Amino acid sequence: MHQNKNDTPGYVKIKNYILDKIKGGEYTVGSKIPTEMELAKMFSVSRVTANKAIAELSVVGILQRIPGKGSFIRDQSFPASVPIASAVPPSKLRLVGNVRLYRLLQLRVIQELSPELTEKIGVKKEPFYEIILASRSEEKIQSLKCIYIPCSLIPDITPSLNYLRSHCIFDYLKVYGAIQPASLKVYANVPPYSFLKSAEELLGSPEGNGVWCITIHAADQKLLSTVFTIYPDNVRNIPLIALTL
Repeated sequence: MHQNKNDTPGYVKIKNYILDKIKGGEYTVGSKIPTEMELAKMFSVSRVTANKAIAELSVVGILQRIPGKGSFIRDQSFPASVPIASAVPPSKLRLVGNVRLYRLLQLRVIQELSPELTEKIGVKKEPFYEIILASRSEEKIQSLKCIYIPCSLIPDITPSLNYLRSHCIFDYLKVYGAIQPASLKVYANVPPYSFLKSAEELLGSPEGNGVWCITIHAADQKLLSTVFTIYPDNVRNIPLIALTL
């Protein structure tokens, strides 16, 4: 049994244990890790604590949780260029074709949006989630999604991030939003806003990128989410959005 040392939280110890096993080669892609009950017993913590550790590793793409079977090590060949920032937050459209699984690169809570972004999406000052997702092709980042969602709409976004990684934002808000989405607007040839620069650098081509923007609205036109999709301008045939009515 692992004994508690210092003041490191139990769930952090479990996460470090799993990551060390991966680094050491004992856990390879597809390996099944111990169950929540087993980890709780190993580290003398509650099952809730063990669940928190597994949930956080699932959110960042280290683990895959399969109901009824357990948690397994994911393929880590996709490059994660940005560290995950901890987030402690106070109709008729559907996705067409194969589901594309995006990799979570960054999650954070912005207490106050930049003036440029505030003007763009026309909202009052309030906390927003900033979520950056990436798709890849041939081991390279193909496009990025920078998603902004009011924290008031989804008080705790962490448990639903896996759904967001594989569904369009409209469907995601239908399932998890406190207000049902009713319409969306799509903007092409979006200007190179300064608040997107850090994300553009992840593509390896900070100059000459194309940007699309989607805004999601409720029936009363209240803004529910804004999504900026960034892609290298010399890359063609990227399915930025695929919807059916």
